[in-house]
Amino acid sequence: MNDEHEPDEGFDDEGLDKALERFRGSMDPLVKWRENWARNTFPPINRMLQESAAFRLNLTKNFPKIVSPLAAQATQLQEQLRGMYTFNSSLSTLIESVNRAYAPQWERLFESIRDFQSRIFPENWEGVSRPSINEFESLLIDEGIALMWVPGSKVIQALLGASTAADRRRIISRRWKGIVTDCETVLSDVNHPSLQDSKKFGLDCARALQEGHTAPAQALAGNLLDSVLRSNFDNAARVEVTRNNFKKNGVRFNLDDYKIRAAFTFAPVWCAHAKYKTEDGDPIPRTFGRHPTTHAVSRAQYSRINAVMGLMLVTSVIKFFDTEMEWPIKRVKVS
Repeated sequence: MNDEHEPDEGFDDEGLDKALERFRGSMDPLVKWRENWARNTFPPINRMLQESAAFRLNLTKNFPKIVSPLAAQATQLQEQLRGMYTFNSSLSTLIESVNRAYAPQWERLFESIRDFQSRIFPENWEGVSRPSINEFESLLIDEGIALMWVPGSKVIQALLGASTAADRRRIISRRWKGIVTDCETVLSDVNHPSLQDSKKFGLDCARALQEGHTAPAQALAGNLLDSVLRSNFDNAARVEVTRNNFKKNGVRFNLDDYKIRAAFTFAPVWCAHAKYKTEDGDPIPRTFGRHPTTHAVSRAQYSRINAVMGLMLVTSVIKFFDTEMEWPIKRVKVS
């Protein structure tokens, strides 16, 4: 899993641009050589083919005029073929030479690309087909499914392949044991000193689920999420990622306002904080929510699938802080 010294979010675009420029520069001589060769080679062959077509059509009245140029073109074609053989041999030698000369730079370029991808997607995304941003928005913002660090890649791929929110909830319900184990594994690797209490309570939540104590697990997950946010954000940052007034103003969480990992981690947090007020007569949500978990203890809100989703969410948040917080301890900025 990620260690605590993983680089800060972001990518050195200037370094990548320079590497790409060196790559393009290294190929310029080869490109120009091939362009010049094509300019000098194809017009004679084209003329020869045109005259050969006339010969095949048996245009006898032009026969005396055609035979001589055709013979000359045949000779020229032989020369071109010999030139092509020489060119191919020279090209192979050149490519091998360029590969040897620029292999270290290309390797650094590819390593930079791999590093860029790893800074966006943690280990649980390895081998997963990357979805479109619209698919991300649906799962993260509308359904509140945590996807960063947990669950495992097979579950993520299954969730992406599902066609409806109900199908995705069924996948989480069927695979809950494996998902809880994924959360337990990620939490066990949390190393930052200020997160050790949160880690312990997260593991307690996982064990409660494994032992069949669904309601206590969901209650602990919901309250632990609130505690982790309050401990590691200042009040302004915490309010920013939990202020969900979508029902009132139609404003959704904007992924573009945050660094990528922060956006993907806290969009489900925002979803889980949808406003719910018993005094306003709001129906109790059946999907996991921070407010109904606290203020509407009921069979409608409390369920194993919601407990698992709560654990996934708080595990993702704890691991985010573990990878992003500096040593010595400093609070995290998300935007």
